Amino acid sequence: MREDNKKEWLVTESPRDLFKAAQRDILTIKSILKDEDFLLEDNVETICRNTSESIEKMLKAWLRDYDSQIKISRTHDLVKLCDILTNINKSFENIKECCVSLNNYTTEFRYGSPFAIEEHEMKECLKNLKYIYDFPLIKEARNKINMENNFNKLPDDIGTLFGKYY
Repeated sequence: MREDNKKEWLVTESPRDLFKAAQRDILTIKSILKDEDFLLEDNVETICRNTSESIEKMLKAWLRDYDSQIKISRTHDLVKLCDILTNINKSFENIKECCVSLNNYTTEFRYGSPFAIEEHEMKECLKNLKYIYDFPLIKEARNKINMENNFNKLPDDIGTLFGKYY
């Protein structure tokens, strides 16, 4: 398949599909943390990347729910997404620091040179994930869409999914 460089790739998923995908990322993190077949240090990169990917999907879901006509590029840059959201609602400024930190673990991270992520960094990613998951504007949109579609399988406190690592 040949990529058409003249065409910008846009997010086309519905807010529901994006929130469901974010939920799958969070459940993947839970599974990895409970998996005794692998050492945690072999999976911290995957946990951190899934954390940033779930946040990316939640931010895009909020934006698609806010206005489905807004064109959203398929960026993985959480800071760029946060800036777009902040231009719509200044409250999103409250999650910018989390987005800056999580931006270190986006999809592009996989293609950089390998480096070790320490457990305390993974824990910080999980705390940032919970903070953004619980952020009132994100939570309100997710709950509204869940009321319409009944997709959410996560507990109210997702920190409980992360056990001793939260």
